[in-house]
Amino acid sequence: MQRVVFFPGKVSVVFRRGPLGFLRQDPSVEARRIKDDPTRQDKSAPMREDLVRQNALAVVRQRGGDASDRTDVLGDYILQFGKYKGKAFRWLLENDVGYTSYLIKNLRKEEAAGICRAEGHSKDSLLSFVNFALSFSEIQSLLAYEASGVGVVAASSEDDQLVGFGTRAKSTWKETWDSRSDGYAAFIMGKSCVPGTRMYKLQQYLRKRQQSASASTPAEPASRAQAKPLMMDEDEELERAMLSISPSKLQLQSFAVPVAAATATATATAAAAIPGVSPGAKTGF
Repeated sequence: MQRVVFFPGKVSVVFRRGPLGFLRQDPSVEARRIKDDPTRQDKSAPMREDLVRQNALAVVRQRGGDASDRTDVLGDYILQFGKYKGKAFRWLLENDVGYTSYLIKNLRKEEAAGICRAEGHSKDSLLSFVNFALSFSEIQSLLAYEASGVGVVAASSEDDQLVGFGTRAKSTWKETWDSRSDGYAAFIMGKSCVPGTRMYKLQQYLRKRQQSASASTPAEPASRAQAKPLMMDEDEELERAMLSISPSKLQLQSFAVPVAAATATATATAAAAIPGVSPGAKTGF
C-alpha cells in the first residue's frame, strides 16, 4: 500500500479574478506601489540560479511544504530581474498577471525572431519564472484567448471595438448600443466593474453614448395657453341670411347690380358733356 504524505505547509497560487471569473491583469495595490516608486525596488546584483534554488528549498522545508514538488519549490524562487526583483515567483502570479503575460509573449517573440539576449543570472531567473507560469492552466488559457484575436483592439474608433467577453464577445460596442432595447446595455451599465477590464471600458462607452443621446433629445416644449377660438357668430348669421334668399331674388339682385352700374356710368358721361358742370355734380335726372 502506497503511503500518503501530507504536507500542511504546501502553498497554492491564488489568482485575482474579476466579477465574471476572468483573471485580472491589472497590478494589485501592492504591485502598483512598487512599480510607481523606484525606492521600493530591489537594485542589488542578481543571484546565481543554484543559490536561488537552495534558498527556496529551505523556505519550503521550513513551512512544511513538499520539497519534491517542482511547482511548490519554484513558487518560492526569488525574482532576479525587473521592477519586482526580490519578490517570489508565486507573488508575481498573484499580483500582476498582466506583467506575467507580457514577459511570456516578449520571450516568445525573441525566440521566434532568433534574437539571443545576453545570458546571465537575470535571464536564468526569467526563464525559470516563465516555465513556472506556464505550468498553470489559467495562464495557458489566458494566452490562448489573447492569441485567438477575440477582443483584440484593431479598430480605428471606439464604435468598432469588440466586446471581448460573454455571449456578445464578437459584437462591437456600437452594435451593443444600437441593440440596447434588449436590455443588455442597461445590464452592463448597472454592473459594478473593475477599472481597466473589458466590461469597465464597454460600460464607460455606453454611459457616454447615453449622455450624448440625452443631451441631443429636445426639451419638452413649455405648455402654451390655448388660443381663444375665433367667434363665428357673424359668419353663421351671414350664412343663414344667404340661405334664406330665394333663387329668384338672388338672380334679380345679381342682374340689378350691372344695370345700376351702367346707369351710373351713363349719367357721369352726360354730365361731363355739359359745359361748366363737373362730372361729380348732380344733374337732376
